[in-house]
Parts: sequence; C-alpha cells; structure tokens
Amino acid sequence: MSVTSTDVTEEFIPSADHLVAHNERFSGSFQDGELAVAPTMRLAVVACMDSRMDIFKILGLENGEAHILRNAGGVITDDVIRSLCLSQRFLGTQEIVLLHHTDCGLQMVSEDEFKADLEAELGIKPRWSLEPFADPYGDTRQSMQRLILTPFVDASYLRGFVYDVTDGRLREVSQAE
Repeated sequence: MSVTSTDVTEEFIPSADHLVAHNERFSGSFQDGELAVAPTMRLAVVACMDSRMDIFKILGLENGEAHILRNAGGVITDDVIRSLCLSQRFLGTQEIVLLHHTDCGLQMVSEDEFKADLEAELGIKPRWSLEPFADPYGDTRQSMQRLILTPFVDASYLRGFVYDVTDGRLREVSQAE
C-alpha cells in the first residue's frame, strides 16, 4: 500500500479555478451577510469529512444554524474538543450531535501499514493516530464516551448517529451497550 496511491485513474485537474468562478457567481447573489456568528440552534455537529455526506441536506440545516466540525472519521480529537469548548463557551452552543457513517474509509485502512508507508517514504512516522475502526456504531459510542469524559465540553445534550450511505437514513446510537 503506497500512501500516495489513489483509486482514481484519471489525470488530476486542479479545481480551484472552477471554485473561484463558482464563488464569483455566488457572491453576486449573496444574502447571508447578516447572519450572527453564534449558531441559532445552539448546535454543534461533529461529522466525518466523507464527500458523500452533505451535512446541511442530511440534517435539514440552513447556514447560521449550527457549527459543523469535520475530520476523517468524525474522530473526537484534541482539536475537536478545543473547537467544541470554544463553541460552547464563547458562542453559546449546548447540543452536540455526532454523525458517523457506514462504509467509512477508516474501516478499510490499517494504521500500522499506513504509518509504516509514511515512515518509509518520508523518514518519520506521524505522532497522530488514524483511529481506524471496524464498526461505525461502536466508534460512535466511543466518541460519545470521549466527550462525556472530557472536562472541557458539556455533554449534557449529546446524541450520536450513524448515517447509512446506501439509504440516506440516520440510525441513533445509544451511549451504553
């Protein structure tokens, strides 16, 4: 397994020019300039970065309603805890929703192999953990537990869900099992 390999066989074409052109059209009809910094639903969502997940559509959210934090696997890292702490203490969020999903890329990677490949290629292993997992429900439960145990986040209003990428449904995950 090579760290730089990809399943995409097409030639890479940078998308930034396309994005800038899209932004030019977007800014011509921009109307959200008056939104408050604090999310109106007092909600923070922690989700995986998977490109199949449009968090706003999945949850029926609009701009300005929630903070959306994303990373590979929706892992509760120190940085996610930092962001949630700021979200709660300075911007008034109270509720946290975790949104993991089926068929996650982290279910298909070996941490040891990945780090060994990086070390072979770059001469150094990363200090961070990939946190691969086999079961998205168990992983959601673990993430919930991390938030319950940290003193920096109020997890009084915490719920976890697994989004099924095959049917678009959310399945709630209980904290204890």
